[in-house]
Amino acid sequence: MDYLQIAVLVLVVIAVWAVVEIALTMRSARRDISKLTASATEAISTVTEVVEQAQPVVAKLDGIADELEPASKRLVPLIEEAEAAAGSVDDAFKSLNGVLEDVSTVSGTASSVTDAVNRAAESAVSGVASVVSRLKGGPSHEAARLEGAPRAQDQERADEAPAPQREESAPTRYVEYTTVSAGSADEARVTEEL
Repeated sequence: MDYLQIAVLVLVVIAVWAVVEIALTMRSARRDISKLTASATEAISTVTEVVEQAQPVVAKLDGIADELEPASKRLVPLIEEAEAAAGSVDDAFKSLNGVLEDVSTVSGTASSVTDAVNRAAESAVSGVASVVSRLKGGPSHEAARLEGAPRAQDQERADEAPAPQREESAPTRYVEYTTVSAGSADEARVTEEL
């Protein structure tokens, strides 16, 4: 055989091999294309089902949006009314604050008046006790001083010092007068009510 015939024979074998390869490749490509087509068809049917299932949900959402529209129109006046109510509450608190300040002022004044009345009553009782003591001829001012009443020096110091804050109210004092006899040592007796 000659070199040319061997070359043609090799070329024919190569050509047959190429044709077989092309046929096998086309067959696998056709199989892959059919699988791809089937997957695409399934995906399209799935998307179609999702769209069909989503349509009622979208319709419900449209209905809800339509129902919420009137409610949203009513919401703005409600917010305005809430702001007005908050303003009214703020004004009420300001008024209450003013009332509490007035009550504090009145309480302070009442406390001052009570202290003044107590001092005047103690002075009057001390004076009466002093007069009774002088009439009997007993000890003078010191004996006639009420139990727990401050001395004149102590009173002057108390007037100069700032008034302490009261935490508890002072006990109420009552004066009971007894009949004055020549041999009696009791001129006046002070009782405290707790």
